[in-house]
Amino acid sequence: MTKITARPRWLKKEGGEWEWAYRYMQQQATERGIKIAIKRMTWRKKPCHELVAETISYLQDTSDDGGAFVTRLRNALRQHRHRSLNAGKEKKPYSFTLPTETKKALRAVAKRQKKSEAAVITDLLSGTEQLINDHQAQEQKLKKMHAFERKVAEQRIDILKVKHHEAMRQIQMLVTRLSIWEVALESEHPDIIVDQEALEATEKKTINKVKSAIKKAVDKHTFLQPRIN
Repeated sequence: MTKITARPRWLKKEGGEWEWAYRYMQQQATERGIKIAIKRMTWRKKPCHELVAETISYLQDTSDDGGAFVTRLRNALRQHRHRSLNAGKEKKPYSFTLPTETKKALRAVAKRQKKSEAAVITDLLSGTEQLINDHQAQEQKLKKMHAFERKVAEQRIDILKVKHHEAMRQIQMLVTRLSIWEVALESEHPDIIVDQEALEATEKKTINKVKSAIKKAVDKHTFLQPRIN
């Protein structure tokens, strides 16, 4: 059974709303991923309010596309409620004036599509609303992407700060040791014969030790950082 985090409270049991939402999901899901997700949740299951609610929650949790589809479903459900409330009321005719050229264009489109002029206008309004919903969903998706990129950049900056801090700490330790030797020998460049190979090996060992310390500090910081979702 798929784990669902939360069910939509806006989907009512009464008034045939869940049945309408179920039909909407079956008929209006055009994206392949959305269709597969809906089929996965509803396959061989008896339609009911709980099933529809779980499917909606699953779509919201699955992807941004699923969330956008649920947004469209919810907006369409609002329109359905509005139409249902006004179905029994007496409808008053509404008229408006269009420029002559617009009327000609509207008439031509209606003739070409074999529809009434009112139907063409209704389709245009529905299409406009759909574009607005898609635009809002895209804006939400971009906001999430920007927030994610900002968090990644902040973590990279934090890692650079950790590297710098640990490098300065190691440098301070080495300077302290060097100062102790200089004071002990009372000379900045003591006249001491040193084996070159041994000196290079010691330098390499010290550098590796510093690099290892920096890496450990970064690994510890990375481990303690919250995971970006």
